[in-house]
Amino acid sequence: MKYKIGIFASSAEELESKAIDMAEQLAKELSIYNIIIITGGSSGIPYLVAKKAAKRGIEVWGYPPKSTPNGDTSIYKKLFFIPTSFPFASNLDISKKYRNVISTANCDAGIIISGRWGTLNEFTNLYDMGKVIGVLTGTGGIADELPALSKKVSKKSKAKIILSNSPKKLIDEVIKELSRRKNDL
Repeated sequence: MKYKIGIFASSAEELESKAIDMAEQLAKELSIYNIIIITGGSSGIPYLVAKKAAKRGIEVWGYPPKSTPNGDTSIYKKLFFIPTSFPFASNLDISKKYRNVISTANCDAGIIISGRWGTLNEFTNLYDMGKVIGVLTGTGGIADELPALSKKVSKKSKAKIILSNSPKKLIDEVIKELSRRKNDL
């Protein structure tokens, strides 16, 4: 069984070179494992990680909020589009939230890198769904706010939050937790 790991970050092009460097390191570390990467089928840091990992042979699935994903679609093994029957399919803002729920529901774990409000939405989805959540700290944005925020706002959940500023350590710990959960079944 391949673990499905979502990469959740801002779809806007991040200017923070440290976040980009760490995202590239993350792609390298993810490529060590036999996994599937899930993204929102958009641009930005998730696309960067997915593109780099795909070049290393990792399978990538995308969940774009519109009928035409951004970037090179050849990196995706599968694309899951918003159903045309969805009452708000023509509203991009609402379609992004639909995509967030579906993509987070379909992954075993999520990695949060930098990010803004949409990434916070993905984090709360993962948390409410009891998923394993890796937060790559030191990347700016919401990722650097989550350690303090999660101490202030608590809610009972089966979620496991793993914080690290090391892509290697973060991925190793996420995979270890996923393996532990699989063995507990």
